[in-house]
Amino acid sequence: MTDWIYQPAYRQVQALNNGRVTSLALLKAHVERFRSLNKRFNLVIKTDIERAEERARALDRMRSEGRVLGPLHGLPMTIKDTLDVDSMPATAGAPEFVGRAKPVENAVVVERAKAAGAVIWGKTNVPYLAGDWQSDNRVFGQSANPFDKEKTPGGSSGGAAGALAAGFTPLEIGSDIGGSLRIPAHFCGVTSLKPSFGVIPQEGHVPPSPEYAATVDLNVVGPMARCVRDLKLLRSVIMAGSTLGQSSPTLSVKGLKLAVWTEPEAWPISHVIKGAVEAAGEELLSSGAEVTSAKPDIDPEELIDVYLSLLIPIVAMDAPDRQRQMARLLRPIHHWLQGFSKTPFTLNNWAVKASQSHVEWLAAHGRRVAMREIMRQFFGQYDALIMPVSPTPAFEHLPKGTVISRKLDVDGDMVPYASHLLWIALATACHLPVVTLPIARTDEGLPVGMQIIGPLGQDARLLDLAESIESVLGGFRKPAI
Repeated sequence: MTDWIYQPAYRQVQALNNGRVTSLALLKAHVERFRSLNKRFNLVIKTDIERAEERARALDRMRSEGRVLGPLHGLPMTIKDTLDVDSMPATAGAPEFVGRAKPVENAVVVERAKAAGAVIWGKTNVPYLAGDWQSDNRVFGQSANPFDKEKTPGGSSGGAAGALAAGFTPLEIGSDIGGSLRIPAHFCGVTSLKPSFGVIPQEGHVPPSPEYAATVDLNVVGPMARCVRDLKLLRSVIMAGSTLGQSSPTLSVKGLKLAVWTEPEAWPISHVIKGAVEAAGEELLSSGAEVTSAKPDIDPEELIDVYLSLLIPIVAMDAPDRQRQMARLLRPIHHWLQGFSKTPFTLNNWAVKASQSHVEWLAAHGRRVAMREIMRQFFGQYDALIMPVSPTPAFEHLPKGTVISRKLDVDGDMVPYASHLLWIALATACHLPVVTLPIARTDEGLPVGMQIIGPLGQDARLLDLAESIESVLGGFRKPAI
């Protein structure tokens, strides 16, 4: 059964459908893999295996009777621990959510996956309140990267990406407001879809607080997998509870008009990341695509200011009341000090934006809408925009400090740790869909991924395009564990 765990999800489903494997056997193979490796990597932090085995047996009986729930019937899965699963409420790495009463209502996407036949047996680790690019918290501890346990798998969907890479699960559901689908996929060599905003429901996602009823701007919930075809499969389920199977790619690389943006003058980027993305562009050019070095006519500083103006108030919603009150009280001082900073990633800028008025937020939103129009026009010329995901490959664990105080080593230059927000800001601020694909390995064997950004609302076409690109660049390669 060990051979099954690294098969794509769609092939595992095919094997279930033609009787070559049972749901119970497939579940046990993944759980055995988890039990043999999870102590090294701490990726799955909650399990409900007994109930999962009961469900797998029931689904096997249904299949023998000729009844199938949907396209995931009998497939084992884990779920990021920011999404509610009835017997495993979302903790989001937060001590304050550890004691949530069971059962809870399934998150909408979880309910749709279960209705399609998924067997959910575990939850994967995240940082505290999903607010870091490392998956480490006081409740469940630190997760490690399956390609190098001294490195982080990323965050906030780090446990999810690591579990995919380690062979614990064929599919995952993650979320992204600050690169949380894309950066872990890049660090762990897997794929993800950050959908267009509002296409996939986020009800049942924590944060914000479980009592918060509105949809949070910028945040999205999306599929993670080891290949694009599997992203299509899971998207077809969680987008609308569809029972339709995945489609075949409808696009060819030949003739695609692709823009590549790796401009180092704008934001920090290591030579290995820049080189890998540009080499991917050259390979696509050799395969018949029209590849141009180009970027949208958007000022990078303006983009980051708008993005942070939209993002920080959302993050501040979950801050203690006293902290928010102090930010408002000291806002004039923070605003004055803000003028002396050379980077937007300072406590002063955070405090000013966290305490902004609704009028100020509306002004930032207006600037965002103008950028969306620029992107609409840009995609009139190009099928997709290719960009790096992060300035570096997976980095060594940084347990000390905060998102504001830490530094990131980019080829010997110590830059703000929050520089992880730079390359992902465009798609998030403008609500654009992104497929993240693995494209290379560093000399140390760490994965490198790239973003493929598409027009707003064109997620299905972007997935077809990404699947064609994946066929040229090679896709997932498992770690040596």
